[in-house]
Amino acid sequence: MNRKRKTAAGICMLFMGLSSFRLLSLHIAEAYDNRIPDYAAEILTQQSGGDMENWVTNTLPSMVGMSSPDWYCMALSSQGGYDLTAYQSALQTYLTTEDEPSATSRERLALSLLACSADIPAVCGDMLEQSAGEQGIMSWIFALHLLNNGVPSQRFTAQDVAETLIARQCADGGWSLPGTYGDPDVTAMAMQALAPNAGDGNVSAALERGVQFLSGAQLSSGAYRSYGTENPESTAQVWIALCCMGIDPLNDGRFIKDGSTLLDGILQYRIGDGQYAHTAGGGYSAMATVQTFLAYTAEDLLQSGKQPLFLYRNATDPVTEPEQPAETEPPVQTRRNTETQPRETQREQARQTTPPAHADQTDSRQDAQTTQIAAAESAGTDGTAQRTSVTGKATAKATSSVTETSVSAEESTKSDKQETAAERTTVTVQTEPEEIHTTAPPADTRTDREKYPYRIPMTAGAAVIFGGAALIFFLRHNRSWKTYATLAGGCAAVIGLIWVIRVESPAQFYQSEQKTGGGTVTMAIRCDVICGMEGSERYPADGVIMPLTEFSISEGENGLELLYDAVKAYNLQIEVDGVSGDVVDTAYVRGIASLYEFDFGDLSGWTYTVNGERPDVGCGAYTLHDGDRVIWAYTVDL
Repeated sequence: MNRKRKTAAGICMLFMGLSSFRLLSLHIAEAYDNRIPDYAAEILTQQSGGDMENWVTNTLPSMVGMSSPDWYCMALSSQGGYDLTAYQSALQTYLTTEDEPSATSRERLALSLLACSADIPAVCGDMLEQSAGEQGIMSWIFALHLLNNGVPSQRFTAQDVAETLIARQCADGGWSLPGTYGDPDVTAMAMQALAPNAGDGNVSAALERGVQFLSGAQLSSGAYRSYGTENPESTAQVWIALCCMGIDPLNDGRFIKDGSTLLDGILQYRIGDGQYAHTAGGGYSAMATVQTFLAYTAEDLLQSGKQPLFLYRNATDPVTEPEQPAETEPPVQTRRNTETQPRETQREQARQTTPPAHADQTDSRQDAQTTQIAAAESAGTDGTAQRTSVTGKATAKATSSVTETSVSAEESTKSDKQETAAERTTVTVQTEPEEIHTTAPPADTRTDREKYPYRIPMTAGAAVIFGGAALIFFLRHNRSWKTYATLAGGCAAVIGLIWVIRVESPAQFYQSEQKTGGGTVTMAIRCDVICGMEGSERYPADGVIMPLTEFSISEGENGLELLYDAVKAYNLQIEVDGVSGDVVDTAYVRGIASLYEFDFGDLSGWTYTVNGERPDVGCGAYTLHDGDRVIWAYTVDL
């Protein structure tokens, strides 16, 4: 009898324990499930002003051509229940009447139009054929999104483009813009496009490597850092990618760091109902807000069992079998052949390969940019540099380069799977000494008194003012020592600020200083990628904002300090965000020489390389070393 009671009691305790655990689990899940729809709803309320019908019907169509409306419409289409006819009409008109210069922007607009349409508009196919691969990796990612939704192409299939992206995967499992180290933002976007093709073994393996990379890159806050800056946009992109793969990161231990999830990481940047900042403590950012909304939508789609974000058709293959051009090969092979070779060989050969026969007769601007960066970086120990000129193609001029390379290549299709292309390359090289400018200023022998002559008069003025205040209190028979102590302290503080803060005229600011102890580095600032684009007339026609120049550096100097020295030496304008006093680790360069991010498309902006590699930290956190070669380049493919 006693044994029966003990058994019954044990069963009851086990049942109660399991029930309690289940209730606790339900409570946790319910908390997240409730918060995410609420956060998404408050974003829509903030954007629409509470009038969703007017926002969808009138406001968004009036903003067509900008990126945020496209992202909102893609999310709303996936959610269902919204009439996007007005936006569809505005997009159709825009794509057929406006000349959008950015390849990735054209593809994004086409994907947005696809999301709003019941069928596949012909213009989406036109945008795909014109834009795929024309702007680096991002144009391949958007091209795959279009192919995943059945947009027909006569140049390649979804499998071809998937192979192109796999060939660009870095050794660490991530993806990036030009460079050898993965970036969480670019990695997530590549995985979003690859996810619908996970049935292919190669794609599945690449995605698994990407998951491992993203898990390892997550910060203890739950968020992600992209090129040195922790931000919600990169975190949102990772969230979307995992949801597209059917992974719920909020309940997957691989993406919970120190108890923090991706949601916790993003909520750090929530600055009000429906508003999110790009950096901690920053102001409202439209891009951060819409990317966060996309992440919330992706999670909701996963939980409700709907098709993932960016997938608006059931089939991942084109609805119309594309015609295969005779004796041609998809661009994937050119990339794949070069990227499996040693790093130093890649840099030369990737720039000495002619695009496939079916490519447009003008080089992609991103490839032109990559060529010019390589030209500025490829100087060897003999002090020579190279500039690559591809036969039959127009290549932007590189001022600091002095070597002409003529290349021709022939490619042919090997099989249905498009195995390996045969290439024939003829190279003619002539070398001349590379020109490096110097900016070594004469030693500044002036004393601080001569540099900052305002300090003594202002100090005297402060003493007179506070002394006068003390005299007034004395004449009014105020004999409290606290009063005079306060005045003395205030006077000391003001005088201290006068001597600590340096007030400089423009001439003083742009005067270079001689530095010692750290050796010398060389740096150039270029914008080759925009040469010939509409609106580029006010920038150097050869793309050289600052030629390759030698600078002396101090020991431990960072990349931002070097950039400041450069703009001073050449009297260039610069705008930098993320700097607070001496804290420069999160510095973000928005503009140089009045050329700003987003001036040439949604993915345009400034980036830098050191010795041919793109650092995984911002310029303010990168420590320079003697002999480093730094290239700042404007890109349209961030």
